[in-house]
Amino acid sequence: MTRRLAPWVAGVVALAALPAIVPNSFYLHVAIMILMWTLLGSAWNLLGGFAGQVSFGHAALFGIGAYVTMILFLKAGLAPWWGIPLGGLAAALVSLPIGLVCFRLRGPYFSLATLAVAEIVKLVALNWETVTNGSVGFLITTFPPVRFFGLAVDWESKLPFYALAALLALGGLAATAWLQTSRLGAYLIAIRENEEAAEAVGIDTVRAKVLTFALSAFLAGLGGGFYAAYFRYVDPDAVLNINLSMEMVFIAMVGGLGTVAGPLVGAVFLTTVGESVRERFQVGHLIFYGLFMMLAIRYMPEGIWGRARRLLAALRARVLGHVAA
Repeated sequence: MTRRLAPWVAGVVALAALPAIVPNSFYLHVAIMILMWTLLGSAWNLLGGFAGQVSFGHAALFGIGAYVTMILFLKAGLAPWWGIPLGGLAAALVSLPIGLVCFRLRGPYFSLATLAVAEIVKLVALNWETVTNGSVGFLITTFPPVRFFGLAVDWESKLPFYALAALLALGGLAATAWLQTSRLGAYLIAIRENEEAAEAVGIDTVRAKVLTFALSAFLAGLGGGFYAAYFRYVDPDAVLNINLSMEMVFIAMVGGLGTVAGPLVGAVFLTTVGESVRERFQVGHLIFYGLFMMLAIRYMPEGIWGRARRLLAALRARVLGHVAA
């Protein structure tokens, strides 16, 4: 038990110490982006990594979370720290009928169906102007004051958002760790390896995939809500862009599919380099993502974390062999 908790304790300590180490607000922004993409990579990894269902529609779930958070704040006066979980819940609820329909399809047909759903949601956001404000979108100018333990929170600082992003990222990683050891996780791995065989032994494959899709959608909706609160602006191009779905895929695959730490490793690597490239070339980060994705698929199909675990296991076996000899 202590061995299992040690990495989590070390992670919490590192996250708590990081703001005192980073030299300026840009690096803190990069840390926030790493944590946000860790959450989103974990969301995609639940479905794509464990169940083997390649979704290109997670941008729709991200956008739903962002819009719900923003609308609740601007039109109902509900603060974003309440709107973010409600945005995640809305994304999970929307995912249920989508999953029931799309999971009747398999392979590339499922992937194309999720892509179509994402485009439909974007068209709805563009044209339902009375609710979404159309292409103009929404903008938050100020946050309501809030106090924790008698201290006023400065929402003009990045520190509160860093703390919130860290909490959400840890939640996403914890959800992945739970799924990895749960009965549902075992069902998903069986489905990923051979869906017909899984059905033959009595696994309700559609139910298992829909439940996982709902959990994945909840995490993606949380990420969208956080994005809305942090950047304070949403419009269809910003939060319903297919590039968001592709970046979630890249982070999960480059880090290591079906692993707990894979999305974190992928987010650290791709976000750090991507933000550096974006700072100089604006959109060059997408070119970098594509090139690195091809190299990763060719030379590291198990991802960075998967390759690292394999090398560490081989090194450990060699060391133990020398000790035994």
